[in-house]
Amino acid sequence: MIGTCDDLEQYIRSAVELAIRRCAQGLASVETLSAQVWEEWQGLSYRQEQDQPDQKLLNRIALRYCSQALFRACCSLDADTRNCAFDNLRRYLTRSLQHSPYAERLAQLEDAAEDVIQTTLAILQKDCASRPARGPDDPAAFLKWALVILDRQAYALIKKADQEPAISLEAEYEVYGEELKNAGGDDPEASFEMQELQQMLSNAILSLSNERYRQVLYGTFLAGMDERELATLLGAQIQDVYLWRCRALKALRSNRKVVEALRLWLR
Repeated sequence: MIGTCDDLEQYIRSAVELAIRRCAQGLASVETLSAQVWEEWQGLSYRQEQDQPDQKLLNRIALRYCSQALFRACCSLDADTRNCAFDNLRRYLTRSLQHSPYAERLAQLEDAAEDVIQTTLAILQKDCASRPARGPDDPAAFLKWALVILDRQAYALIKKADQEPAISLEAEYEVYGEELKNAGGDDPEASFEMQELQQMLSNAILSLSNERYRQVLYGTFLAGMDERELATLLGAQIQDVYLWRCRALKALRSNRKVVEALRLWLR
């Protein structure tokens, strides 16, 4: 319990500052939220006939008001406001995932935690962009809503990873090898140049440690598959294919020769 009535204002302010740091930076003011928390506490105090709340109760009240502010900002038509809101939401979800029961298992899977965060944010962005916005009936429960989605995505990713058989690099060559052999058509010089280009890309792709990145780049550049075909082959969503390809290409950007090869390939 909080010690004296004189301390109440400071304890409320501390609770509000903590809540804003967690999920509402740039979206809410300490003064406005402190006044809201104070008013709600006065009603609770009257109904429950107690003089002082404990700090945990104040923290929960402050976080609910920040949840409201965050939800409104995520649904805002102003791009800067939305960007600020989703920056806060990413930070909150990342910290929550690090302290979740799934954290240890996700750490064993390369980029798994980031994939869970990205997928969760994509779902929330779609929900908030709907008109009317989809979400909890009470905006104060928005953070809990987001955490439920986060947990579901983490569980689904881990379950899928546990069910997938490992695919060796040799197996990948067997799947895509014929595409390498048949490049260039009847022109020997063109065929040689194309095989050189493909071999460079193949070596670069094999240098990636993430299996999904390798599969998506092989399918895209060496097997000529589109996103839908890759999604079907890999048992994934099309948005996952886009995400894996984006990250894979980003990982290869440090290799100038590979970047040039990709530009030639995409002409």
